[in-house]
Amino acid sequence: ADDKPTPLGVFPISQKKVHHISNLYGAPMPYMQRLTNDGVAIHASELGPNLATHGCIGVPLAFAKKLFGATKLGDKVIVTRGEMLTTGSAITAIK
Repeated sequence: ADDKPTPLGVFPISQKKVHHISNLYGAPMPYMQRLTNDGVAIHASELGPNLATHGCIGVPLAFAKKLFGATKLGDKVIVTRGEMLTTGSAITAIK
């Protein structure tokens, strides 16, 4: 949603849950991986021009499941506005 932008920065995964329901919106958040204490997470979500994730990072279900299996608590997630990083490169988009 425009009034709830996804925050930029580096965030550790602090919680993982396969079947999660948002306590703020009552919406399902499959393969949820929490990034912030105020509810921002990566999770499976239908994607489209009129659909909102309220600051979360919504991804297709198959990708959410694969990502969930590849990460662990404490792994760091870097959120930028489209900047692509290579191993060892500096993060410039979030300064």
